[in-house]
Amino acid sequence: MLCAELEKLEGKFDDILAALENPDLTEQEKKDLRQAYDRMSKAINDHHKFGHNGSPCFEE
Repeated sequence: MLCAELEKLEGKFDDILAALENPDLTEQEKKDLRQAYDRMSKAINDHHKFGHNGSPCFEE
């Protein structure tokens, strides 16, 4: 089972990916979503490495 923090981050990440599929987005909205994607990707990677007081987050 994934930890609750990681599940929350991945849920937000999925929301960003879904939003990027909207063909009616303006260029600014696409840019904003891509920036959010980059930040969220980094947050997920950081959580995998350092998410629990400097310890990695492991799946059980």
